[in-house]
Amino acid sequence: MRVAFSALPLQEPYTGTGRYITNLLSALGRVDGINEYLILSPADVKDVPETPSTFQWEAIPPGRIRHAGENVAKLIWEQHTFPHAAKQRGARVMHVPYFAPPRRGLRIPIVATIHDLINLQLPVYHATPTAQAYMRLVSDAAKRADMLIAVSEFSKRDIMEVLGVPEDRVRVISEAVSPQYRRVLDARRLMEVREKYGLSDTFVLNVGGLDARKNIKSLVGAFAAVFHEMQNPDLQLFIAGDPDRLGSPLYPDWRSLASMFEVDENVVCMPVDEEDLPAVYSAASCFAFTSIYEGFGLTPLEAMACGAPVVCSNRTSLPEVVGSAGVQVDPMDTDRLGAAILRVLTSREHRDDLRARGLAHVRQFNWEQVAAETSALYAEVTGTTRE
Repeated sequence: MRVAFSALPLQEPYTGTGRYITNLLSALGRVDGINEYLILSPADVKDVPETPSTFQWEAIPPGRIRHAGENVAKLIWEQHTFPHAAKQRGARVMHVPYFAPPRRGLRIPIVATIHDLINLQLPVYHATPTAQAYMRLVSDAAKRADMLIAVSEFSKRDIMEVLGVPEDRVRVISEAVSPQYRRVLDARRLMEVREKYGLSDTFVLNVGGLDARKNIKSLVGAFAAVFHEMQNPDLQLFIAGDPDRLGSPLYPDWRSLASMFEVDENVVCMPVDEEDLPAVYSAASCFAFTSIYEGFGLTPLEAMACGAPVVCSNRTSLPEVVGSAGVQVDPMDTDRLGAAILRVLTSREHRDDLRARGLAHVRQFNWEQVAAETSALYAEVTGTTRE
Protein backbone atom coordinates (compact mmCIF):
# COMPACT_ATOMS: atom_id res chain seq x y z
CA MET A 1 0.00 0.00 0.00
CA ARG A 2 1.24 3.49 -0.85
CA VAL A 3 0.91 6.17 1.82
CA ALA A 4 1.07 9.83 0.81
CA PHE A 5 2.57 11.82 3.70
CA SER A 6 2.65 15.62 3.93
CA ALA A 7 6.06 16.91 4.98
CA LEU A 8 5.27 20.61 4.66
CA PRO A 9 6.24 21.39 8.31
CA LEU A 10 9.75 20.07 7.64
CA GLN A 11 10.48 23.45 6.09
CA GLU A 12 11.06 24.30 9.79
CA PRO A 13 12.24 20.96 11.23
CA TYR A 14 12.88 22.14 14.80
CA THR A 15 9.31 23.12 15.49
CA GLY A 16 7.32 20.66 17.58
CA THR A 17 5.48 19.39 14.52
CA GLY A 18 8.68 19.18 12.51
CA ARG A 19 10.30 17.05 15.21
CA TYR A 20 7.20 14.83 15.36
CA ILE A 21 7.36 14.22 11.60
CA THR A 22 11.10 13.56 11.60
CA ASN A 23 10.88 11.01 14.39
CA LEU A 24 7.73 9.35 13.05
CA LEU A 25 9.13 8.90 9.53
CA SER A 26 12.43 7.56 10.87
CA ALA A 27 10.57 5.06 13.07
CA LEU A 28 8.21 4.03 10.26
CA GLY A 29 11.29 3.31 8.20
CA ARG A 30 12.52 0.98 10.93
CA VAL A 31 9.30 -0.91 11.72
CA ASP A 32 7.12 -0.81 8.60
CA GLY A 33 8.41 -3.20 5.96
CA ILE A 34 5.03 -3.46 4.21
CA ASN A 35 3.98 -0.03 3.00
CA GLU A 36 5.53 2.36 0.49
CA TYR A 37 5.73 6.01 1.49
CA LEU A 38 5.47 9.02 -0.79
CA ILE A 39 6.75 12.00 1.21
CA LEU A 40 5.53 15.21 -0.41
CA SER A 41 6.49 18.80 0.32
CA PRO A 42 6.25 22.14 -1.54
CA ALA A 43 10.05 22.50 -1.60
CA ASP A 44 13.10 20.32 -1.07
CA VAL A 45 13.59 19.28 2.56
CA LYS A 46 17.06 20.27 3.75
CA ASP A 47 17.37 17.82 6.64
CA VAL A 48 15.84 14.60 5.33
CA PRO A 49 15.37 11.95 8.04
CA GLU A 50 17.08 8.63 7.48
CA THR A 51 14.57 6.42 5.67
CA PRO A 52 14.79 3.24 3.52
CA SER A 53 14.41 2.99 -0.26
CA THR A 54 10.66 2.38 0.09
CA PHE A 55 10.36 6.06 1.05
CA GLN A 56 10.21 8.36 -1.97
CA TRP A 57 10.77 12.07 -1.28
CA GLU A 58 9.36 14.54 -3.78
CA ALA A 59 9.02 18.32 -3.84
CA ILE A 60 5.95 19.60 -5.68
CA PRO A 61 5.62 23.41 -5.71
CA PRO A 62 2.08 24.82 -5.55
CA GLY A 63 2.61 26.57 -8.87
CA ARG A 64 3.03 30.20 -9.76
CA ILE A 65 0.21 32.22 -8.28
CA ARG A 66 0.15 35.87 -9.26
CA HIS A 67 0.17 38.27 -6.30
CA ALA A 68 -0.27 35.37 -3.86
CA GLY A 69 1.53 35.61 -0.55
CA GLU A 70 3.14 32.82 1.44
CA ASN A 71 -0.05 32.02 3.37
CA VAL A 72 -2.14 31.67 0.20
CA ALA A 73 0.49 29.44 -1.41
CA LYS A 74 0.52 27.24 1.71
CA LEU A 75 -3.26 26.96 1.66
CA ILE A 76 -3.32 26.00 -2.02
CA TRP A 77 -0.64 23.37 -1.47
CA GLU A 78 -2.51 21.83 1.48
CA GLN A 79 -5.96 21.86 -0.10
CA HIS A 80 -5.16 21.22 -3.77
CA THR A 81 -1.56 20.31 -4.62
CA PHE A 82 -1.03 17.63 -1.99
CA PRO A 83 -4.28 15.63 -2.46
CA HIS A 84 -4.06 15.77 -6.27
CA ALA A 85 -0.42 14.66 -6.22
CA ALA A 86 -1.38 11.78 -3.92
CA LYS A 87 -4.18 10.78 -6.30
CA GLN A 88 -1.97 10.95 -9.38
CA ARG A 89 0.70 8.80 -7.74
CA GLY A 90 -1.64 6.03 -6.67
CA ALA A 91 -1.76 6.62 -2.93
CA ARG A 92 -4.24 4.51 -0.96
CA VAL A 93 -4.24 6.79 2.09
CA MET A 94 -3.11 10.33 2.90
CA HIS A 95 -1.59 11.35 6.23
CA VAL A 96 -1.44 15.02 7.13
CA PRO A 97 0.56 15.07 10.39
CA TYR A 98 -0.72 18.44 11.58
CA PHE A 99 -3.99 20.39 11.80
CA ALA A 100 -4.60 21.11 8.09
CA PRO A 101 -6.19 18.17 6.26
CA PRO A 102 -7.72 18.80 2.81
CA ARG A 103 -11.50 19.18 2.64
CA ARG A 104 -11.66 16.84 -0.35
CA GLY A 105 -9.82 13.53 -0.28
CA LEU A 106 -10.54 12.63 -3.93
CA ARG A 107 -11.83 9.25 -2.70
CA ILE A 108 -8.63 8.60 -0.75
CA PRO A 109 -8.99 8.11 3.02
CA ILE A 110 -7.51 10.95 5.06
CA VAL A 111 -5.69 10.55 8.38
CA ALA A 112 -4.69 13.74 10.19
CA THR A 113 -2.75 14.27 13.40
CA ILE A 114 -4.07 17.06 15.58
CA HIS A 115 -1.51 17.91 18.23
CA ASP A 116 -3.68 20.50 19.95
CA LEU A 117 -6.48 23.01 19.45
CA ILE A 118 -4.57 26.02 20.75
CA ASN A 119 -5.66 28.22 17.86
CA LEU A 120 -9.29 27.51 18.69
CA GLN A 121 -9.08 27.49 22.47
CA LEU A 122 -6.90 30.53 23.19
CA PRO A 123 -8.05 33.79 21.49
CA VAL A 124 -4.60 35.39 21.31
CA TYR A 125 -3.52 32.66 18.87
CA HIS A 126 -6.22 33.49 16.28
CA ALA A 127 -6.42 37.25 16.59
CA THR A 128 -6.46 38.17 12.90
CA PRO A 129 -9.42 37.67 10.52
CA THR A 130 -7.14 35.66 8.20
CA ALA A 131 -6.18 33.28 11.00
CA GLN A 132 -9.81 32.88 12.00
CA ALA A 133 -10.87 32.09 8.43
CA TYR A 134 -8.08 29.53 8.08
CA MET A 135 -9.08 27.81 11.31
CA ARG A 136 -12.71 27.61 10.18
CA LEU A 137 -11.61 25.93 6.96
CA VAL A 138 -9.27 23.36 8.54
CA SER A 139 -11.75 22.67 11.34
CA ASP A 140 -14.40 21.82 8.76
CA ALA A 141 -11.88 19.66 6.91
CA ALA A 142 -10.94 17.83 10.11
CA LYS A 143 -14.58 16.93 10.70
CA ARG A 144 -14.59 15.23 7.28
CA ALA A 145 -11.35 13.25 7.80
CA ASP A 146 -11.66 9.47 8.02
CA MET A 147 -9.54 9.30 11.18
CA LEU A 148 -7.92 11.84 13.48
CA ILE A 149 -4.88 11.03 15.59
CA ALA A 150 -4.80 12.76 18.99
CA VAL A 151 -1.50 12.74 20.87
CA SER A 152 -3.11 12.50 24.33
CA GLU A 153 -6.40 11.61 25.97
CA PHE A 154 -6.80 15.29 26.79
CA SER A 155 -6.42 16.22 23.11
CA LYS A 156 -8.93 13.54 22.17
CA ARG A 157 -11.52 15.04 24.51
CA ASP A 158 -10.75 18.50 23.16
CA ILE A 159 -11.21 17.34 19.56
CA MET A 160 -14.48 15.62 20.35
CA GLU A 161 -15.91 18.57 22.29
CA VAL A 162 -14.69 21.48 20.15
CA LEU A 163 -14.89 19.96 16.68
CA GLY A 164 -17.81 17.63 17.37
CA VAL A 165 -16.01 14.59 15.98
CA PRO A 166 -17.39 11.23 17.19
CA GLU A 167 -15.17 9.12 19.43
CA ASP A 168 -14.79 6.30 16.91
CA ARG A 169 -12.97 8.68 14.54
CA VAL A 170 -10.38 9.86 17.05
CA ARG A 171 -7.49 7.57 18.00
CA VAL A 172 -4.89 8.35 20.68
CA ILE A 173 -1.31 7.68 19.60
CA SER A 174 1.11 9.53 21.86
CA GLU A 175 4.38 11.20 21.00
CA ALA A 176 7.77 10.06 22.27
CA VAL A 177 11.24 11.38 23.03
CA SER A 178 13.83 11.61 20.26
CA PRO A 179 16.71 9.14 20.63
CA GLN A 180 19.29 11.88 21.15
CA TYR A 181 17.73 12.88 24.47
CA ARG A 182 19.78 10.82 26.89
CA ARG A 183 21.50 11.74 30.11
CA VAL A 184 24.91 13.33 29.56
CA LEU A 185 27.41 12.38 32.26
CA ASP A 186 30.59 13.62 30.57
CA ALA A 187 31.87 16.37 32.88
CA ARG A 188 33.77 18.07 30.06
CA ARG A 189 30.67 18.24 27.86
CA LEU A 190 28.60 19.65 30.72
CA MET A 191 31.26 22.27 31.37
CA GLU A 192 31.26 23.22 27.68
CA VAL A 193 27.54 24.02 27.63
CA ARG A 194 27.76 25.91 30.93
CA GLU A 195 30.49 28.10 29.47
CA LYS A 196 28.72 28.51 26.12
CA TYR A 197 25.48 29.77 27.69
CA GLY A 198 26.94 31.45 30.78
CA LEU A 199 25.37 29.01 33.25
CA SER A 200 26.31 28.51 36.87
CA ASP A 201 26.46 25.25 38.80
CA THR A 202 22.86 25.69 39.98
CA PHE A 203 20.16 26.73 37.53
CA VAL A 204 16.46 26.18 36.90
CA LEU A 205 15.74 25.40 33.24
CA ASN A 206 12.71 26.13 31.07
CA VAL A 207 12.43 24.87 27.49
CA GLY A 208 9.29 25.01 25.40
CA GLY A 209 8.74 28.49 23.96
CA LEU A 210 8.09 32.07 24.94
CA ASP A 211 4.52 32.42 23.70
CA ALA A 212 1.62 33.41 25.92
CA ARG A 213 0.45 29.96 27.00
CA LYS A 214 3.90 29.10 28.36
CA ASN A 215 3.14 31.38 31.31
CA ILE A 216 6.73 32.57 31.77
CA LYS A 217 5.66 35.45 34.03
CA SER A 218 4.51 32.99 36.70
CA LEU A 219 7.82 31.15 36.41
CA VAL A 220 9.80 34.38 36.84
CA GLY A 221 7.72 35.29 39.90
CA ALA A 222 8.23 31.87 41.45
CA PHE A 223 11.96 31.94 40.70
CA ALA A 224 12.27 35.36 42.33
CA ALA A 225 10.76 33.99 45.56
CA VAL A 226 13.16 31.03 45.48
CA PHE A 227 16.15 33.26 44.74
CA HIS A 228 15.49 35.57 47.67
CA GLU A 229 14.73 32.62 49.99
CA MET A 230 17.95 30.78 49.14
CA GLN A 231 20.13 33.91 48.97
CA ASN A 232 22.45 32.16 46.53
CA PRO A 233 23.85 34.86 44.22
CA ASP A 234 24.83 32.23 41.64
CA LEU A 235 21.34 30.72 41.28
CA GLN A 236 19.97 31.25 37.77
CA LEU A 237 16.81 30.77 35.75
CA PHE A 238 17.67 29.78 32.18
CA ILE A 239 14.85 30.25 29.68
CA ALA A 240 15.61 28.77 26.25
CA GLY A 241 14.31 31.13 23.58
CA ASP A 242 14.94 34.28 21.57
CA PRO A 243 14.26 37.40 23.70
CA ASP A 244 13.99 39.52 20.54
CA ARG A 245 10.54 37.98 20.01
CA LEU A 246 9.18 39.44 23.26
CA GLY A 247 6.88 42.44 23.34
CA SER A 248 3.53 41.49 21.78
CA PRO A 249 0.29 39.94 23.07
CA LEU A 250 1.43 36.59 21.65
CA TYR A 251 4.90 36.93 23.23
CA PRO A 252 4.46 38.77 26.55
CA ASP A 253 7.57 40.52 27.82
CA TRP A 254 8.40 39.38 31.37
CA ARG A 255 11.71 41.23 31.66
CA SER A 256 10.27 44.23 33.56
CA LEU A 257 8.88 41.75 36.09
CA ALA A 258 12.33 40.21 36.56
CA SER A 259 13.75 43.69 37.07
CA MET A 260 11.03 44.62 39.59
CA PHE A 261 11.81 41.45 41.58
CA GLU A 262 15.54 42.27 41.35
CA VAL A 263 16.45 39.02 39.62
CA ASP A 264 17.04 40.36 36.10
CA GLU A 265 20.77 39.64 36.30
CA ASN A 266 20.04 36.03 37.29
CA VAL A 267 17.53 35.30 34.52
CA VAL A 268 19.22 34.18 31.29
CA CYS A 269 17.24 33.99 28.06
CA MET A 270 18.80 32.92 24.77
CA PRO A 271 18.28 30.34 22.02
CA VAL A 272 19.85 26.92 22.53
CA ASP A 273 21.34 24.96 19.65
CA GLU A 274 19.49 21.68 19.10
CA GLU A 275 22.62 19.59 19.57
CA ASP A 276 23.27 21.20 22.97
CA LEU A 277 19.85 20.52 24.47
CA PRO A 278 20.60 17.06 25.95
CA ALA A 279 23.62 18.44 27.81
CA VAL A 280 21.72 21.54 28.97
CA TYR A 281 18.87 19.36 30.28
CA SER A 282 21.41 17.10 32.00
CA ALA A 283 23.18 20.03 33.66
CA ALA A 284 19.98 21.57 35.07
CA SER A 285 19.31 21.36 38.78
CA CYS A 286 15.55 21.54 38.11
CA PHE A 287 13.38 21.68 35.00
CA ALA A 288 10.31 23.90 35.49
CA PHE A 289 7.45 23.91 32.97
CA THR A 290 4.57 26.30 33.68
CA SER A 291 2.44 26.02 30.54
CA ILE A 292 -1.33 26.47 30.83
CA TYR A 293 -2.16 24.51 27.65
CA GLU A 294 -0.39 21.57 25.98
CA GLY A 295 -1.71 18.98 23.58
CA PHE A 296 1.07 16.67 24.75
CA GLY A 297 3.96 18.55 26.34
CA LEU A 298 7.15 16.94 25.09
CA THR A 299 9.87 18.97 26.80
CA PRO A 300 9.18 17.66 30.33
CA LEU A 301 9.71 14.14 28.95
CA GLU A 302 12.92 15.25 27.23
CA ALA A 303 14.11 16.65 30.55
CA MET A 304 13.29 13.38 32.31
CA ALA A 305 15.15 11.38 29.64
CA CYS A 306 18.22 13.49 30.42
CA GLY A 307 17.91 13.03 34.18
CA ALA A 308 16.55 16.45 35.13
CA PRO A 309 14.10 16.60 38.09
CA VAL A 310 10.81 18.02 36.78
CA VAL A 311 8.36 20.50 38.30
CA CYS A 312 5.42 20.77 35.96
CA SER A 313 2.04 22.40 35.42
CA ASN A 314 -1.01 20.32 36.33
CA ARG A 315 -3.06 21.63 33.39
CA THR A 316 -4.47 19.97 30.23
CA SER A 317 -2.44 16.95 29.00
CA LEU A 318 0.50 17.34 31.36
CA PRO A 319 -0.78 15.20 34.27
CA GLU A 320 -1.21 12.16 31.99
CA VAL A 321 2.14 12.72 30.25
CA VAL A 322 4.25 13.44 33.34
CA GLY A 323 2.39 11.24 35.81
CA SER A 324 3.94 10.73 39.23
CA ALA A 325 7.44 11.11 37.81
CA GLY A 326 7.27 14.90 38.20
CA VAL A 327 5.93 17.36 40.76
CA GLN A 328 2.64 18.78 39.47
CA VAL A 329 1.45 22.19 40.63
CA ASP A 330 -1.04 24.87 39.62
CA PRO A 331 1.03 27.02 37.20
CA MET A 332 -0.79 30.20 38.28
CA ASP A 333 -0.02 29.67 41.98
CA THR A 334 3.45 31.19 42.24
CA ASP A 335 3.73 30.36 45.95
CA ARG A 336 3.22 26.62 45.41
CA LEU A 337 5.32 26.70 42.26
CA GLY A 338 8.18 28.38 44.09
CA ALA A 339 7.88 25.94 47.01
CA ALA A 340 8.11 22.97 44.63
CA ILE A 341 11.20 24.38 42.92
CA LEU A 342 12.79 25.27 46.27
CA ARG A 343 12.36 21.71 47.54
CA VAL A 344 14.04 20.29 44.43
CA LEU A 345 16.97 22.68 44.79
CA THR A 346 17.48 22.11 48.53
CA SER A 347 16.82 18.38 48.93
CA ARG A 348 19.28 16.03 47.27
CA GLU A 349 17.14 13.05 48.26
CA HIS A 350 14.11 14.60 46.53
CA ARG A 351 16.14 15.40 43.41
CA ASP A 352 17.51 11.88 43.20
CA ASP A 353 14.04 10.38 43.64
CA LEU A 354 12.55 12.55 40.88
CA ARG A 355 15.49 11.81 38.63
CA ALA A 356 15.09 8.04 39.06
CA ARG A 357 11.33 8.16 38.56
CA GLY A 358 11.70 10.31 35.46
CA LEU A 359 14.25 8.04 33.83
CA ALA A 360 11.99 5.03 34.44
CA HIS A 361 8.80 6.82 33.35
CA VAL A 362 10.09 8.04 30.01
CA ARG A 363 10.85 4.48 28.84
CA GLN A 364 7.16 3.83 28.20
CA PHE A 365 7.20 6.38 25.36
CA ASN A 366 9.02 5.12 22.27
CA TRP A 367 8.83 5.99 18.58
CA GLU A 368 8.78 2.37 17.40
CA GLN A 369 5.46 1.88 19.20
CA VAL A 370 4.13 5.17 17.79
CA ALA A 371 5.11 4.08 14.28
CA ALA A 372 3.61 0.59 14.65
CA GLU A 373 0.28 2.01 15.85
CA THR A 374 0.26 4.60 13.06
CA SER A 375 0.97 2.01 10.38
CA ALA A 376 -1.81 -0.21 11.77
CA LEU A 377 -4.17 2.75 11.53
CA TYR A 378 -3.41 3.14 7.81
CA ALA A 379 -4.45 -0.48 7.33
CA GLU A 380 -7.60 0.05 9.38
CA VAL A 381 -8.86 3.08 7.45
CA THR A 382 -8.21 1.42 4.09
CA GLY A 383 -9.60 -1.97 5.08
CA THR A 384 -6.28 -3.59 4.29
CA THR A 385 -5.62 -7.07 5.71
CA ARG A 386 -2.17 -7.35 7.31
CA GLU A 387 -0.42 -10.68 7.53
